[in-house]
Amino acid sequence: MKKSLFLLGFLFMALGFQFQAQTLKNIYRHNQPVLRIPIALIDKVETIDLDGQKVMHVLQFDGFVNEVPVSQIDSITHTDGTAINPAQLGQLRTASLVGVVRDQNNAPVFNALVRSPFGGEETRTDPNGVFLLNDILVYEKQGFVTIERPGFHKGSRSFLPLDTGSNRVNVQLLPMTQSGTFNAKTGGTVFSGLLQLNFPSNAIQLNGQPYTGSVRVFAQALNPSSTSMFDQMPGELLGGINDSIRFLRSFGMASIELRDANMNELQLRPGFSATLIFDIPSELQAEAPASIDWWSFDENLGYWIHEGVAQKQNNDYVGLASHFSWWNLDLPSTFNEFHGTVYSTQGNPVSEAMIEVFSPTLGTSITYTNSAGEFSGRVPKNQLLTMNIHLVCDTINAWAVVYTENIASGVDSILDTFTVQLTGYFPITGQVVNCAGQPVESGYVKRGFQIFLTDGADFLIPSCTQGDFFLQGYDTSIPDSVRSSALYSIQVGPSGAEAGALQACSLFLGAVADIEGNNYTTVLIGNQEWMAQNLRTAFYANGDSIPNLTDNTAWMASTSGAWCYYNNSINSGQVYGKLYKWYATVDTRNLCPAGWHVPSDAEWNTMIGFIDPLYFPDTLGEVQSHIVGGKLKSVTGWSAPNTDATNETGFSALPGGYRNYWNQYSYNLNTAALFWTSTEIDADWVYTRFLNHTSGDIYRDDMNKRAGFSVRCVRN
Repeated sequence: MKKSLFLLGFLFMALGFQFQAQTLKNIYRHNQPVLRIPIALIDKVETIDLDGQKVMHVLQFDGFVNEVPVSQIDSITHTDGTAINPAQLGQLRTASLVGVVRDQNNAPVFNALVRSPFGGEETRTDPNGVFLLNDILVYEKQGFVTIERPGFHKGSRSFLPLDTGSNRVNVQLLPMTQSGTFNAKTGGTVFSGLLQLNFPSNAIQLNGQPYTGSVRVFAQALNPSSTSMFDQMPGELLGGINDSIRFLRSFGMASIELRDANMNELQLRPGFSATLIFDIPSELQAEAPASIDWWSFDENLGYWIHEGVAQKQNNDYVGLASHFSWWNLDLPSTFNEFHGTVYSTQGNPVSEAMIEVFSPTLGTSITYTNSAGEFSGRVPKNQLLTMNIHLVCDTINAWAVVYTENIASGVDSILDTFTVQLTGYFPITGQVVNCAGQPVESGYVKRGFQIFLTDGADFLIPSCTQGDFFLQGYDTSIPDSVRSSALYSIQVGPSGAEAGALQACSLFLGAVADIEGNNYTTVLIGNQEWMAQNLRTAFYANGDSIPNLTDNTAWMASTSGAWCYYNNSINSGQVYGKLYKWYATVDTRNLCPAGWHVPSDAEWNTMIGFIDPLYFPDTLGEVQSHIVGGKLKSVTGWSAPNTDATNETGFSALPGGYRNYWNQYSYNLNTAALFWTSTEIDADWVYTRFLNHTSGDIYRDDMNKRAGFSVRCVRN
């Protein structure tokens, strides 16, 4: 039976790779390809009337039909290239997608642009990093969205669409951290983690013209032996080779971008290649083949394109890159689709579960369940697989395995509903309501770093441990006007917990910009709105500059406002913000953005008291609370053991260390977070707050005004 594929927006550019070029027919709309198909597949091309409009009817020899409205066609060209039969992706349809975008410290990324290239639908993430896209254009076998935010490498996610319900994805954006520089005229070498890049001389171009200036290299190499790779990588492990779609296993992956001094994009000139050398992680060296397929990621199509072969040299893989995007070292294999549903022992769907499928020869794949407990993905054929189901089971926000089963993957896809039963299940139920107390039309609940969609207004959180938790409800019924509830504390017991109605009534502004245009996510803690990132401005709110003191003698002597980076390292400043002398915090020109201020000692006490009602402001230098520090600390980004870190408040404290006032040293990067208050003790000393990596405590301490500490602002 013939299939009809009616193209309404961005139309498919075919998957695959052939070693011999084909002649392709390319149909364009608004200078974007809406159809790219090998002429050898075409039986007939004609214009027909369909439902009152003229369409180009492209009939393939295998009976598959492409139909493109004539009104959408700008031009038709013929080129040499690579493509496969469009029928491999199936017909276009719509699907819904829910996702959370975070940075490398697991903090939400606000205002990231999320776009579906296939249909052009787009939205932006809210201050929790959450996005919802309803009825976007996908193919039966592939959905795809891109995620962009200034200061980060471009992210994306491909997914195998569910038949019904919302698809669920997590994305972690990687920061644009400079790895090094080289002179385009002479070439050079740059290192970035597991990656070494060797650039030849005179190989760079800017806007198609030879470029001879300084080249800034921004590279992020991923560890293929880490499960973090699955949230960080673009698309999914899916590639095209020899006219076929293949499941991939990675032995090394990296994003590489080149910029000039003004951040204009640079590329390699035609005919030139750079050498990429990947360290093979020790865990994978025994399995690494002598040669491996070499792939680049197509950011328009959402899959990996085969580019050739890389060779193993000792414990490295060496490949040649003719352009820069994401590059990947992979072994391809055939695959099955895997669809399933996760239920509790009570028969309730288990949402927000991480599904990890492991093959002894082809590694790991990861996907997530939606609000109905459903998931879909791809697994290798003819393998005995181990499926692990993970939930966040305690207040440290760490994944824990709650169910394991071996699954035989044969030659046919696993298409039946897959149901497992969980033990140790303590559900949290409730409802999100609006300001009038009415159930919201759509919303979600945040617990720790996890997001749980409501079913209408009702929610069910699959807790697998007992104890104290914080919940916060959000009303997303009105686009671009998200409202949030206060933080609700609940006690989960043997029967779970009923949270009741979370009233999402406060306008969730969730972001503020300083005088320089730096954006900060914010979080509501009780009735206070706090910055969820350290201040990093070099200007007061009136536009006056704040001196940057890098000389140690000048820093120790100064009794006026100033800032520095930890050890004067700009890379540290990109993560932890600036360190300020206390004098800047009380300057009448205002260190914080307009409408915000540096919190007083009393305002810190108010926040601590909301989180821990049993706290008491002890004498100076002693612990104020044994639990608040853990609830303020980011779960990642700290040196081990990062005791009791849950970040349940969303405050996302990071260990930025401090600069001393009596000698030349900076201290405690990665192990301590230290914040100013605006409250003096005497002419030389002030109150501060202090968190460390070895406890969940928060300390109220004193410090000399000439030191350098981090600053968090609170709304007036």
